[in-house]
Amino acid sequence: MTLPPRLLLIVNPVASGVGPRSERDAIEAMSPFATVEVVHTQHGGHAAELAQAAADAGFDAVVVLAGDGTVNEVLGAVGVRVPVGALPAGGTSVLARALGLGRSVADAAREVALAARDGRVREIALGSLAGRVFAFNAGIGIDADVVRRIDSRGRAHGRRPGDAAFAFEAARALASRRYSHPLLSVEVAGRAPLRGTSVLAANNAPWSFAGPFALQVAPRARFELGIDVAVPADLRARRLPGIGRALVSGRHAGGQMPGLAYLHDVDQVHVRSDEPLPAQVDGEDLGDLSEAVLRVVRPGARMLVPRIT
Repeated sequence: MTLPPRLLLIVNPVASGVGPRSERDAIEAMSPFATVEVVHTQHGGHAAELAQAAADAGFDAVVVLAGDGTVNEVLGAVGVRVPVGALPAGGTSVLARALGLGRSVADAAREVALAARDGRVREIALGSLAGRVFAFNAGIGIDADVVRRIDSRGRAHGRRPGDAAFAFEAARALASRRYSHPLLSVEVAGRAPLRGTSVLAANNAPWSFAGPFALQVAPRARFELGIDVAVPADLRARRLPGIGRALVSGRHAGGQMPGLAYLHDVDQVHVRSDEPLPAQVDGEDLGDLSEAVLRVVRPGARMLVPRIT
């Protein structure tokens, strides 16, 4: 008789979509197919410690009920040592949505438990910025500036403000005019250097979401390939409508749009900025960087998925 898989459910109790009900839903959805043990994070970095201990203890998989930041922490800790399931319990839950998991915690939990039982694991490449892995996006410049502005508002009960706040802070960052001219250089082997005002990188599409709408910053990016990078030359007011439409529609992906360069499936990118600029990975502030390397990480992670694509 085959024993059910042994899963460790790591719960971040202050994540946007986490509460007694969502935790109960996750446990009830997984329990018919797996043995589930539950632990709660208590401080920053705790999820990484718990995931490493689970891998050492021989758990069959780690499942994360939290936002993308906690999932990022777990992936950085275990790599490919143990499969990981990402339940959609954050403000956006980009990774869970990108992997095709159900939008509700219960649906996604059932899918990852079945995946663990049936051995349905998808190996994906991760990205890395300045040595910190990312599962879906990273950036230097405007996007990281917005992340920092949002974080400066604080998190009520651990929860970030919603999409309206992100839009407001993006408008404030643009109004500062800091990004109205080139601030950095982007170098890729075999290509002429680029000058731009920010770097937006991804290892899969969509880059993120605004409510139900996918943001197609890197529409050709795929988990099995290298990283894709969009580099706006500047973010002056006259360019913003065209760049905004492109980053929603993905029409810049051919690399022919003036003022918005696009690099597809590259293994390494060297970024040098004229001044220290904000940086982020998977929506987590990395601080300011003057020089950094973006690279693909293979093998990156093993994810529990509802289907293999």
